[in-house]
Amino acid sequence: MDNFLDDELKQMEEREASGKELITEAISLSDPIKSLSKGCLAIPDDSSLRKVIDRFQKENIGCAILTREGKVSGIFTERDILLKVLGKKLDFEKEIVKDFMTKNPQVLLPTDPVSFALNKMVDGGFRNIPIVDEKRKPIGQVSILDVVNHLGQFFHEEILNLPPEPLRKQNRREGG
Repeated sequence: MDNFLDDELKQMEEREASGKELITEAISLSDPIKSLSKGCLAIPDDSSLRKVIDRFQKENIGCAILTREGKVSGIFTERDILLKVLGKKLDFEKEIVKDFMTKNPQVLLPTDPVSFALNKMVDGGFRNIPIVDEKRKPIGQVSILDVVNHLGQFFHEEILNLPPEPLRKQNRREGG
């Protein structure tokens, strides 16, 4: 075991001595959230549960921004389906999504920084935030996974759980 640790330490020291920079592009948590924003599924809040769930399945997404008169009135996610819908023997054709949505969700403007979104998600305990314009009309949404992927693109070598060039072979996957 000591030989393995010595080899790993030697490899790390060689990398540091080479002066090779691992990060080629800088990232700032003050970057605007619009750089991460993707389109969103905006649906009127008087839609049936069947319509929303069908769209989730068709588009392979897990979040819908619900609107009333074109403005954000709520958010409905796959988590809401699990906690509020399943097991209640509901008729999905008759039930309206606004009865199960999270009302008046926190929102972001496209110019808000990534750090602000991350802070809101961690403090609020939620994974999706609508992005709106000045009139509160939905123009996108960002998820915690978008933020993690964004950071992972720039810090991928620093967050790997194995060295980029392992000295030993793995018989099974390590980590998560």
